[in-house]
Order: sequence, then C-alpha cells, then structure tokens
Amino acid sequence: MPDDLIIPAMLAGCAAFAGVVTYALVGRDLRGGARVAAALGSAVLVGLASVFVLYLSVAAFLACAVAYLVTRRLLRPGLALAASGVVLLGGISCAVVIMSIALSEM
Repeated sequence: MPDDLIIPAMLAGCAAFAGVVTYALVGRDLRGGARVAAALGSAVLVGLASVFVLYLSVAAFLACAVAYLVTRRLLRPGLALAASGVVLLGGISCAVVIMSIALSEM
C-alpha cells in the first residue's frame, strides 16, 4: 500500500468500525432507519474525530459502547442512547484535549 493511502485507510477503518459496531449494538432497541441513522452518526463522529486524534477516538467509542451496554440494562433504550452519546462526546472532547496538550509540549 502506498504511503499516501495509509492515513485515509486508517480514518475510513475507524469510521467503519464505529458504524458496524453501533449497528450491531443498537439492533435490539432500534429498527429500520433509526438503526441506520445511529450507526451512520457514530461513524461520522468517530471518523471526523479520527482526523485529529486517530486512535483515541476509537477508545472513546469503545467507552461509549460499554456505557450503552450498561445503561441499556438500567434505563429505557432512548435514555441509554442519550447517555452513551454524552459519553462519546465527552470522550472525544477529552481525547482532543489530551492530543492538543501532547502536541503543545513537543
């Protein structure tokens, strides 16, 4: 693989991973267009965040997935999705802050 295709391939891989995992996770709670919209939304968000923080955005997504699995047992599916969305946004925000601090200290 040429060197100039590695970064776009990693970004697409991060987004595809987030989309596929979200699609599988929310299958029990959402159907049809809502399921596709949730998967597409998380794929786009993780893909865009991967431009700035490549692997930290995937770690934030995995924390979001765990939060969804835990809160789905405790709350209604809609509230579980909202809570996991907050966890995803918070995790990506923390990842951006960590990366900006790391880059400013170089």
